[in-house]
Amino acid sequence: MQFDTLIINGQVVIPRHGVHRADLGLSGDRIAAVLDPGVTSQHTARTTIDASGKHVLPGLIDPHTHFGLAAGLADWETESRSAAIGGVTTVLNFLMSGEPYDAEYRATREAADRLSYIDYGLHLCPSSPTHLEEMPRYMTEYGISSYKYFTSFRGSEGHYLGIQGTDDSYLYRYLRLIGQHEGAVACIHTENIEVVWQLRKELQGAGRDDLGAWDASRPDWVEADCVHRGILFAKQTGAPLYIVHLSAALCLDEVRSARRRWRDVRVHVETCPHFLTHTSETPLKPHTLGKINPPLRHAADVEALWAGLADGTIDTVGSDHAARRKEKKTGTIWTSAAGFPGTGAILPVLLSEGLHKRGLAIERIVELTSYNPARIFGLYPRKGSLMVGADADVTIVELDLEKRCDATTFQSHADYSLYDGWTLKGWPVLTMLRGEVIMRDGRLVGRQGRALYLRRDLRPRAAAAARAG
Repeated sequence: MQFDTLIINGQVVIPRHGVHRADLGLSGDRIAAVLDPGVTSQHTARTTIDASGKHVLPGLIDPHTHFGLAAGLADWETESRSAAIGGVTTVLNFLMSGEPYDAEYRATREAADRLSYIDYGLHLCPSSPTHLEEMPRYMTEYGISSYKYFTSFRGSEGHYLGIQGTDDSYLYRYLRLIGQHEGAVACIHTENIEVVWQLRKELQGAGRDDLGAWDASRPDWVEADCVHRGILFAKQTGAPLYIVHLSAALCLDEVRSARRRWRDVRVHVETCPHFLTHTSETPLKPHTLGKINPPLRHAADVEALWAGLADGTIDTVGSDHAARRKEKKTGTIWTSAAGFPGTGAILPVLLSEGLHKRGLAIERIVELTSYNPARIFGLYPRKGSLMVGADADVTIVELDLEKRCDATTFQSHADYSLYDGWTLKGWPVLTMLRGEVIMRDGRLVGRQGRALYLRRDLRPRAAAAARAG
């Protein structure tokens, strides 16, 4: 048989099936064959990639990025590059606005189609009555099946994004609407901001200006409070809930408790690489580099999150990537911008801190970074798989490769990362997007103009009726 590309001699990681010595045959932009080792002599290919001593993974899916938040639409060039360097082949990016989303959707599509090196989908953030009215149209016309509500955008908290404050009645209407559409997913940012306002006032009055003060102003229990209420509301409305960037052990306790209590509750959990490596006590210069919402927590939370990754409580790892430059991270902990880059670091962190230091299985890492986000967000089996017929999105990793990170490692618009000065063990050495190599040995070799927008159409109502029956 004639293939365009053969990937030979690698250890192929197939989600839910383990690690196998196998060869992959790629034709066009799809996986055409998974072959037993040694039979490739019966086949020919225009290109052969020898993956001896390496592991072959499905391309990563980063379910949580904010391209466009730091440098505008130009982010689609620099941050898709950073993603590809880290083995990411698909991102799901958040659009946030107080206005109807049509104009922003069209502008984002034009920029991403032209500039991005990788495939992409979109989430929208409803924050007005008009957004709720328009959501069914966004689902059918734009193929957007996932939405995100900020419990923290109340009062004037979201005005810097042009977003007006809402309340729990809005949360209820949002979740009820999601629950009425089979295949839709309700993402939720969980922080009780009214309590944060009071704590922040007290800490500022005491003269605090340190990374620990940011954690103290938005403590784990104000996050856990909204985790609890979000799950309760989702249970009542039938909405599948996706908790973004969960940061603390107390929040995991709420999730486990709800799953034990309600067998039919549909709740998915995401955490981020920075919550797996950094705490509010981590020495950063300046300390404001570590400002993020929710905040960096404590050593016990870090270990609890690793345990949650291992035992299945946590479903995905997303970066919450925002390519803030250092100049935006200056000032006090109260005035500097929140957010930092992270998409390129997902896999190196999971390999170095997870596989090597804590024994997290490579199969589990693939579930967290490819299989689970694809299934949750309606991309499977086209993405998140190495099965025949799937897109030929492939990430080849060298588990024992060590690199010392600096400001240039992840090639983001941001001029730093949280991992500058760290030596991480386990790196992607080749990234393929739909059969074409886009990164080789840390160097971008892909081309723009190939990115595909990934519609995620809702399942037909007949499927929903059959499921209910």
